[in-house]
Order: sequence, then structure tokens, then C-alpha cells
Amino acid sequence: MSEAVWRVVAERGMDGLTMRTVADAAGCTTGMVTHYFRDKKALMAHARSVMHDRMVHRVDALAAGGTSRETLQSVCEQALPLDAERHLEAVVWMHFQLSARTDAELLDLHASAHASWVSRLTGLLGAALGRPEPADLKERVHSLVACLDGLALNAAADPGAYPPELLRRVLATQLDLVLATPEGTAHP
Repeated sequence: MSEAVWRVVAERGMDGLTMRTVADAAGCTTGMVTHYFRDKKALMAHARSVMHDRMVHRVDALAAGGTSRETLQSVCEQALPLDAERHLEAVVWMHFQLSARTDAELLDLHASAHASWVSRLTGLLGAALGRPEPADLKERVHSLVACLDGLALNAAADPGAYPPELLRRVLATQLDLVLATPEGTAHP
């Protein structure tokens, strides 16, 4: 059902998301959709939760073995629309963000997933920076998150202007910045 929601949102936006359009996209009856979901918000919340779980699964499945920077970069790439699956997720995430702005329940769902993401990146960035942990670790993490979110948003809205190679280059530059030491060199 979540993928049907994603397809509808990607093709028609939030205004086009209805029980009927999801039922049509899923190849089932509206009654089946309403049996599981009370309203449009419940559909969107479910789709957002599934999207978060899929990303967590991809991140958890990444093989460790490279440097801490390579691990950090691989994890960050999971938030970027570098392929069709992640592009669809980015489009849905973009629409969800706009809806969450004005809905307390959706905002809570977003805040929880976002806090989990920030926590994961904090651990990875801290590991890449080594000890002692810099006093500005929180600001570095938020800078990285802002970059990833901005890239995902722009690539979802205008994929031609933000091809995967550009996204990877911008991410590498951002990692150089957030991993820079006071001496001006990046951690490996």
C-alpha cells in the first residue's frame, strides 16, 4: 500500500492523494484502503514510516570495512536520490515535509525519524573525527543534514539539474568541510 501512496504522491502531489487514487494505484477497492487507513493523513504517515524503515534497513545493510569517512559517505548517500528508488522516496519526503509543517501528528512522526537520523550521523561523524570530540560536533552534523536535505529537495524537484554525479561531488565537498580540523585539513 505504501508504494501505491508513493506513486500517487509522486505523480499527483498531496492534492491528488485520496483513498480512491491509492486504491486505483494499488489495484484494490477503496473499501480495502479504508479498512486499514482512516484517512489521507494515516496513509501518508504509514508511507513515511515505511520509507524511514527502508532507509534504516539500507543503512544497516551497508558493509563496514572502509574508513570511517567512507562509511559516513555511504550512509549519507542513502538520503540522496541517486537511483529511481531513492528519487521516489525523496519526492514523497518532500511532500511529507510540506504537510508536516501544519499537522502536529505528522510533525511528531517527522521529528522522531529526523532525531534518529541526526543521532546516527552524529555517531558516524564523531567516529570519523576521532578523539577528542570537537565542541562544534552538533553544528557540523546539522550542517551535513542541511546539505543532504537541500540536495534531496532540489534533486527531487529538478533531477536534471542535480544528477547523481553532482550530488556525490557536493556531498564529498561537504564532508571535507565538516571533517576539517582546526589546521584546515580533512580527516581521512
